[in-house]
Amino acid sequence: MTRSSSIAEARRRSPAAPTGSIHRIAPAPRSDEALLAGIAAGDRMAAAALLDRYGPMVERLIRRILGHDPELADLVHDAFATILTSIHQVREADAVKGWIAAVAAHTAHRAIRKRRASRWLCFWKWGADPLPEPSTEPPLGPRDALRRMYAALDKLPADERVAFALRYIDEMGVQEIASICDVSAATIKRRLNRAERRFLAAAKGDAVLRGWIEEGDRWTDR
Repeated sequence: MTRSSSIAEARRRSPAAPTGSIHRIAPAPRSDEALLAGIAAGDRMAAAALLDRYGPMVERLIRRILGHDPELADLVHDAFATILTSIHQVREADAVKGWIAAVAAHTAHRAIRKRRASRWLCFWKWGADPLPEPSTEPPLGPRDALRRMYAALDKLPADERVAFALRYIDEMGVQEIASICDVSAATIKRRLNRAERRFLAAAKGDAVLRGWIEEGDRWTDR
């Protein structure tokens, strides 16, 4: 085989390179430490990258605490605003995730307290609405149970509701919840005990919730 034929054969066997296209290699993700430094220097791309990285977590935590909520997008926006205006308080990169989780939890906590205050104002101004009759409808499945669960959680104090949601819905550990809420693990355990008692008492009066809970040991502290 001649030299020219060998080259031709090699070209035939090798995959053809695409024509008219440019391959770009995506830059490696910046570390939290680099993002903190960038934000401190006024780098808007660093701020955007931080929200891209932790935005889903913020939305998840607020949703887990409040359930399906028409104001979810506004609350997430409020949390983002707090993050961007106060991130300078975080000195260590390892603390970024926990601090942002705390912002999300506190945003939901404020929303609960604000709504509860508004409901009391309406109560005294207009009088209590008549209580609905107990439902005799058959269980409608997990979606209806979830809706009823959040209705029961509406009756809990804000501190207990946040602890309950983070523990039993988001499945966080007690120590992590304590860090987010800036209290001791013992305090979180007390809140969980009170929240569970209140929740189970409310669930006993709801056939759908009662049946859902009796299916398994959902609220046992793990």
